[in-house]
Amino acid sequence: MRPLIILHGWSDEDVSFMPLADAIERITGRMAEHLWLGNYVSLDDDVQMSDLVDGMNRAWKDAGLPTRPRATDVIVHSTGGLVIRDWIATEFTEQGRMPPIRNLVMLAPANQGSPLAHKGRAFYGRVLKGFTSRKRFQTGAQILKALEIASPYTHELARRDRFGTSPFRPGGLRATVIVGNTGYSGISSLANEDGSDGTVYVCTAHLDCAWMSVNFPSLPDKPHVSAVHSTKDETAFLVVDGHNHSTVALKDSGHPGNDALLQQIKFAIEIPNAKAYRRWIKDCRQATAKVMQKHNTDRDTYKHGYQNTVIRVRDHAGFDVTDYVVEFYRDAASGDRDRFATEFNRRVLTKVHAYKDNSALRSFLINCTELHRLLTEEGHYLCISLSALPDFNDDKNMVGYRSFEDEDIDCLRLNQKELKAIFVPNRTLFIDITLTRERKREVFALKRMDGY
Repeated sequence: MRPLIILHGWSDEDVSFMPLADAIERITGRMAEHLWLGNYVSLDDDVQMSDLVDGMNRAWKDAGLPTRPRATDVIVHSTGGLVIRDWIATEFTEQGRMPPIRNLVMLAPANQGSPLAHKGRAFYGRVLKGFTSRKRFQTGAQILKALEIASPYTHELARRDRFGTSPFRPGGLRATVIVGNTGYSGISSLANEDGSDGTVYVCTAHLDCAWMSVNFPSLPDKPHVSAVHSTKDETAFLVVDGHNHSTVALKDSGHPGNDALLQQIKFAIEIPNAKAYRRWIKDCRQATAKVMQKHNTDRDTYKHGYQNTVIRVRDHAGFDVTDYVVEFYRDAASGDRDRFATEFNRRVLTKVHAYKDNSALRSFLINCTELHRLLTEEGHYLCISLSALPDFNDDKNMVGYRSFEDEDIDCLRLNQKELKAIFVPNRTLFIDITLTRERKREVFALKRMDGY
């Protein structure tokens, strides 16, 4: 029988997954000697994600676990999703080797980060979690940086294993993401945010994502948009109604949805072949669609369909642009630019988060349900523009960007078909925006000697 390994998330430990392990042992018949609970340090400020990857590789070998292709099954929760993906990419796919995992079940994974990560780095995070860490008032600062929404780490990891060499496919590593759509209750409800399970967004849990680039040149040239590149390797994605970040890992023995959830986890770790996996992907898609349809008709926006839209702005010289504003509106010819922009910001643009260490990277949480509803009400296109500093039109600035005046850069105008391809619920879209960096002649000059 294949070994089954279970990995926990940030600030957690292996013993909290004993109920899950016991339930799996009971329902699958796997004996205890085939079950492994991984444990790693996540509350030490000096520990990097690469340290966890190296540590996992060593621990895997020390335990005598098989390294031949598809020889084990793995269940991960939360941050464990990033650890296992990084390990697979670093130690296997990028080395031209197949990973030793057949079925991978990701319970509420933070594949594209967590909206709570930057709060864990703050003072009150150190107070709440710091008392339980081995080093007093440490919360795993480097791991939380990787976990933060719009982090360079999740951005780069997606390029490595989703747009680079991917192990995820029906005939290879078969991954299933299972995530809840309900927040916490009681005092923990302070952590709840629309579109989340209390800790991760539904859209940031999904392994599948997309990427596009936009070049904003100076007028008269129009913005150039690359095609939207979506991940080609299908993975199973299931939204389970009524579960939060904790209950989806069977940590609440009294939850009414536990039996159904356990059966779904059981099936996902026992998928026998590629044909069964393709059918499972379809079943998960249909079940998720029913859950989304149930709540998308509500004005209660918590369980609407959201997209994590990660924008990185750089100039053509390769420098990050950290001071910018993105605007969403209808053009002036429509006569209602301000009113439409107000409605968009109120109903559609749910949250903007700038990565703490580099504000060139920002997450725009878009309520796709309200976006398409607003466009149906107000019109079928959307304009997107960007204003950035330093402003090249300011006489005091030697370098900068032409973005504030009407004659500077144009807006990106998207029709309904383009919008449906760009704004898709329950996923992350990476948008790389490039601005033209302008330099004034006074930056550098050469004078003839006889001019003095």
